[in-house]
Amino acid sequence: MNRLSGLLGSFGVALAVLAGCGGNDLVLPGSGTAADLELVNGDNQTGSPRSPLAQPLQVKVVDDRGDPLSGHTVAFALDTDAPGARLDPESARSSRGGIAQSQWTLGASSGTQRVVARVAREGSEPLEVQFSAVVAAGAASKLVRGAGDDQSAEVGHRLADPLVVRVTDAFDNPVAGVSVDWAAADGDVDPASSVTGSDGRAQTSWTLGAATGSQSATASSGDLDGSPIHFTATGNVGGADELDRVSGNDQRARPGTALENPLVVELLDGAGNAVPNRAVTWVVATGGGSADPVTSTTDAEGRASTEWTLGPDEGRNTLNAVVSGVGVVAFSAMATNSGGGGSTGASRLAFREQPSDAEQDERIGPPVQVVVLDEDGERVTQGGFKVKLELTGSDNGKLKGHRDEDTRDGVATFDDLKVDREGEYRLRASVDGLPSVDSDAFEIHD
Repeated sequence: MNRLSGLLGSFGVALAVLAGCGGNDLVLPGSGTAADLELVNGDNQTGSPRSPLAQPLQVKVVDDRGDPLSGHTVAFALDTDAPGARLDPESARSSRGGIAQSQWTLGASSGTQRVVARVAREGSEPLEVQFSAVVAAGAASKLVRGAGDDQSAEVGHRLADPLVVRVTDAFDNPVAGVSVDWAAADGDVDPASSVTGSDGRAQTSWTLGAATGSQSATASSGDLDGSPIHFTATGNVGGADELDRVSGNDQRARPGTALENPLVVELLDGAGNAVPNRAVTWVVATGGGSADPVTSTTDAEGRASTEWTLGPDEGRNTLNAVVSGVGVVAFSAMATNSGGGGSTGASRLAFREQPSDAEQDERIGPPVQVVVLDEDGERVTQGGFKVKLELTGSDNGKLKGHRDEDTRDGVATFDDLKVDREGEYRLRASVDGLPSVDSDAFEIHD
């Protein structure tokens, strides 16, 4: 009985003590179940492609009272598809302080990458937190073609789309702030230098040169892989702008007969390029003769021709070559019973001094000479002739210098001729009323 009374007395004392402390100060043991996952360290870092971050990713597992829990498995998983990214380890058990951590090696893609840390809970949604890191592009490594290659436009006109290149690091990430230089072998680029933006792109506009056919431009940036990049474009012939007389003027023949040489005209665009496939109409103006054909079509060199039969009476005959919307070129001829043939006995042309090989934009030497000959091959020294030279060939060069020269003692001398583009060419000499003649081939070197 005394022992029971003692126990009851002790219990009563304990209750009194608890009552004196108040119910709010009662401390109960934790549940041992993860109630929250806290992000401790490693968020919002910046690093380089395929490199480990400076600080590890750390989380803390706590119970419902906020006390750390050990022994809980935390899974770390990549939340961004980035080649080369990895986590070591991919899962870790929380320490006595509730901490679990992993080392994050970034992937190759620049921009923002993410990782999720997750703790599973039985019967409940898992706890998770997210880490993010910004991956800066590496050093500029490559120059890559973007857009604008293989376009076409009229000569002298700007291409519809700009030329575009990209500068990237070794992992193909765009690199900003890199200077790119532009140059056109034909025409002009604007600007001649541009700087890459945040997308790694730089661009320029290209206005084509005057020559038809293939033209080229380049983009370069220091010693980057892929530099320089070559762009090509096709210059198309422009609209017909000028109709020129080539040969066949001022001939003589008997009334009612055909002239010895055809009438030839040349159709050019505003840049001096031959315009093919355009109709030329031949219209007799005076004398009552006829042209055959009445309509002809310019060839690849922009030339068209017709045969002219003079009218039945003696006197001057005239005929016009007409291209609608462009212009008119007049020819004249003399119908006479005193005999036909070229004036002053001239019969043909010949190159007395052939053109020699030369450097691009350098004077051709010795001077080219063209001689006017009669039917017997003798030089015609009586009267004067205007000899015209033009350049032929497939390399789109332009002939510079004085291309029209008067004869002296039957010889025309051309002492300042140059060609502005490398290639193989010939010169064609012509005089109104005489057949044209071509020189030997010669080469222009770069």
